[in-house]
Amino acid sequence: MVRELILDKLQELGLTMSEASLKIGKNHAYLQQFLRRGHPLELSEKSRLPLARLLGVPEEALRGPSAVLPARNHPKPEPKIITRRGADIAQPSISGAEPQNFLDNIRPLPEMVGRNLPVFGTTARGGDDASILSDHPVDWEAMPNFLVNVEGAYSVFVAGNAMDPEHKNGSTALVHPHLSPQNGDTCIFRCRKDDGVELAIVAVLLRFDDNTWYVSQHNSKKNFKLKRADWTVCHVIVGNYSRR
Repeated sequence: MVRELILDKLQELGLTMSEASLKIGKNHAYLQQFLRRGHPLELSEKSRLPLARLLGVPEEALRGPSAVLPARNHPKPEPKIITRRGADIAQPSISGAEPQNFLDNIRPLPEMVGRNLPVFGTTARGGDDASILSDHPVDWEAMPNFLVNVEGAYSVFVAGNAMDPEHKNGSTALVHPHLSPQNGDTCIFRCRKDDGVELAIVAVLLRFDDNTWYVSQHNSKKNFKLKRADWTVCHVIVGNYSRR
C-alpha cells in the first residue's frame, strides 16, 4: 500500500522517481530501489518525513514495509565483460529482480526481463573533454553479479576514444557508486551545470585533495585538473561491457 501510494502521488505531481529521490536528499536511484526491489524494506525516518511533505500526504501513510518482488528464473546470457576491481569474477550472472526503471509509470517490456542495469547515454561535445550525460537511462544491460546487491549501480555508454584501449568508443562502463575512489582507479566524474545539463568525464584518478581531482586520460597529451566544487561526483568504474 505504501508503494502504490507513492507511485500514485508521483504520477499526480508529474515527478519521476529519480527527481523525487534527489528532492529528498537521496541519490537518484533511492526510490527505484525501494519501490522496485524492496530495499530498504521500510523508509527511514529521515526519508519518510521529507517524502511525505513532497507528496502532500501524512507521514503515517508512508509507514510500513514495501513488498519484495518474487524472484524469477530466466536464461542467463553471457556477455563479454572485463573487470577491474573484482577480477575474480569470470562471468556475470543475472539478477532475478524486476528491472529498475528511472521513468514513472513505465513497466518493463517482456524483452527487458533480466536486463536490470540502467545504461545512461553520453554525447561528445566538440573541442571538450566532457560529454553530456543523459538524465534517464537510454538502455538496459544484464546486471553483473558483482553489482547485483549494490544500491544505485549503473552504467554509461562511453563516447570518444580518450580512454582507448581500456574503454573504447561505444563500450559500456560499469559503475559502483559507493566505492571510495583510490589513486589509479578509473572513474566517472560528473558536473551539474546551472542550466541543469550534466557533464561527465571518464578518466584515471591520479590523486586528489580537498579542492582538486588530478586526472589523466590515456590519449590526452597531458594530465589535467578538475575542481571538486564543480565536479562533485566521482564514482569508480569497476568493469566494462565490450561493444563487440
